[in-house]
Amino acid sequence: VPFGRGDRPVEAYVLRLVEREGTEGLKSIKRLLDESPVLNEEMLALAGWMRERYICTYADSFRCMLPPGIGVKSVRLVRLERELEPENGKLRKIIDALREEGGELEYKELKKRAGLSRGFDKMVRDLLEMGAVSVRDDFFPGVKEKRVKVARLAMPPEKIAEIIEGNQLKRIQYIRVLEMLMESDYLSVSELSRFSGVSPGVLNTLSKYGYIEFEELEVKREPLLARSIEKSSPMPPTPEQESVLQDVKAFIDGRVFYQVLLHGVTGSGKTEVYLQLIQHCLELGRQAIVLVPEISLTPQMVERFVGRFGKDVAVLHSRLSLGERYDQWRLIREGKIHVAVGARSAIFAPFKDLGIVIIDEEHEHTYKSQTTPRYHAREVAQRRCLYHKAVLLYGSATPSLETYYRAKNGEIILKEMRERANRMVLPQVELVDMRQELNQGNRSIFSRKLAEEIKNNIAGGQQTMLFLNRRGYASFILCRNCGLVMRCPHCSVSLTYHSKNERLICHYCGFTVKKPGMCPKCKSKYIREFGIGTQRVEEELARQFAGCTTIRMDMDTTSSKHSHEEILNTFRDRNINIMVGTQMITKGHDFPNVTLVGVLAADSLLNTGDYCASERTFQLLTQVAGRAGRGDVRGRVIIQGYNTEDFSILAACRHDYASFYSQEIKIREKLKFPPFTNIALAIISGENDKAVFTAAKEVRDSMVTSFDSLTCEAEVLGPARAPIARIKNKYRWRLIVKCDSLDLLVSAMARTVDGFYSAAKKRGVELSVDINPVSML
Repeated sequence: VPFGRGDRPVEAYVLRLVEREGTEGLKSIKRLLDESPVLNEEMLALAGWMRERYICTYADSFRCMLPPGIGVKSVRLVRLERELEPENGKLRKIIDALREEGGELEYKELKKRAGLSRGFDKMVRDLLEMGAVSVRDDFFPGVKEKRVKVARLAMPPEKIAEIIEGNQLKRIQYIRVLEMLMESDYLSVSELSRFSGVSPGVLNTLSKYGYIEFEELEVKREPLLARSIEKSSPMPPTPEQESVLQDVKAFIDGRVFYQVLLHGVTGSGKTEVYLQLIQHCLELGRQAIVLVPEISLTPQMVERFVGRFGKDVAVLHSRLSLGERYDQWRLIREGKIHVAVGARSAIFAPFKDLGIVIIDEEHEHTYKSQTTPRYHAREVAQRRCLYHKAVLLYGSATPSLETYYRAKNGEIILKEMRERANRMVLPQVELVDMRQELNQGNRSIFSRKLAEEIKNNIAGGQQTMLFLNRRGYASFILCRNCGLVMRCPHCSVSLTYHSKNERLICHYCGFTVKKPGMCPKCKSKYIREFGIGTQRVEEELARQFAGCTTIRMDMDTTSSKHSHEEILNTFRDRNINIMVGTQMITKGHDFPNVTLVGVLAADSLLNTGDYCASERTFQLLTQVAGRAGRGDVRGRVIIQGYNTEDFSILAACRHDYASFYSQEIKIREKLKFPPFTNIALAIISGENDKAVFTAAKEVRDSMVTSFDSLTCEAEVLGPARAPIARIKNKYRWRLIVKCDSLDLLVSAMARTVDGFYSAAKKRGVELSVDINPVSML
């Protein structure tokens, strides 16, 4: 449709058709993109609900539902029609720029080439009236079927390496892109942007300065699941599994919306229950969605589902290329595929008759989007299942307190599986106090007990997994002479040391610098790294256990498209002695030969200033402990920490969810945290600290007024500095609101947001609102 004064063509969505008198003066639609609607009535209604619930726009909601690139891109072109020598010098610049480029240029490029900013639109209109130029809009599809834009190095790899080593680049994003291209002849721009975690603007900047270049290549996409996967058959259910299957199948048959929490210990066979319930749905001609919390879990889950259902399975997650995601979405929409497996966004798979939605590891915070719209897959799943009269099944060994509380109160049906499917007992857990280890002269990052068990596993040909919730080599760099800690100049955090390329990196904005040889402040040589990360653990293993094989799985080793799958397969197929990793290794993986799990710094997640800290600690420890002993040998777990008296750690050692829940729920009730109330987190940010603080006070006053007008009681706390006070040169202040009514809380916050952005000036200040956030930082 033509938008704005300049009739700029933009993609638009038709929500409904109306017939109304007095519509003179409306503009005409320029072009219809789709012969049939891309969203059905259910999805349009869902978008409307998301718009209200998550305080976003319709377009924000549609972006969640449609695969990237499904629409079109438009380019406005200016063409020289006849030679003129206008008296106006600025008009001559436009004519000259067009002449130099063969008579035609893209509108924005012409503006840049002519060196004009103010008044450019009017000058083009003047030239149009003179007949000197013509303007036309060209459209092309966002998803390319046969051709793809790729990037390659524009100079020899040796030269690039020299530039990086010479510390000439100050952004880790630039270095990450160049290092990826040094390992390949070329990479598609979309995948390079996604896997390096940078915006297209970063690639354009690298191209502008001559580091990389772009070109179009013709490609042939291979089918997504074109790999050999062994077919599997349903396994005879255990008595506990049979009880769950009978009840949930009856709910599916009844075509009534039910919510079921499947609380099963690690290794109890929840996945087999999922598979047999989906089979039942398929036999009824209905469809199923399975959500997994991490992309790292998707390959293993896909393998199990494809093994059971063959080509009737689609995979939906962000690591797929644009074309692959589009193809999978289209197959679902056309009714050619009936099962979708994927991360959070898979909840929007366009099925027409859902029978069941399964949320595996339902407690995971990755089901909550951290960008607009800040939706929770659990809430969206409830809306979809209610519409389709389907079953919503939550599965977890450590359910979120909110879900378990609802189950205990009868809002959700609770089904429990307390035994492992292979009849093996849960792993034996031992807690080691690292304070005592230090007092007894052990300065290693491994306790003597863990070191002994690792040696035994290596000797016995059994595998070990070590979990540490911190990547990199060291937490920070400290000068022991003057006390200087190397900090990010743009964020209120210390820089993390990565030993692979001897760089200090900010994990929030990407700033990087080479590790200094001496203190920048006092010039002392006594500057060194402190704290440990997964890189350091890997190095210590090689030093302490000579000859052992190790593999690492964290954000630094899983940047490429298939890296998750490759690391997991390598660990299993080559029988690697030890896997070191962050949260990626704690859940879902099933390796029968893993008999030992070690947890380093178990208490590192506590005391973060987040009310969910104890819950997350319990969940992580329980989940990672569940990776041990899934074969024929009973597992052992060694948990190390300095705060070994915390109730969440003690409960995890006993695999005792009930005692953890009973204690944590009392704390939540006393402090009035979810599930006993609802919380809104408002972050006000900007480059001028004083302006941000002033705006934060205005936002607080607006909130109070909104709640008063709704005659609703609410507790408004703040403004106070956010725990991370500055990110990417923007100061951050936060407000926390507690309100018993979710509807009234959303309504009040929506009014506050509308008032904030309708004000004439906000002095470069931004406001973001998250209802019931998963992180308070």
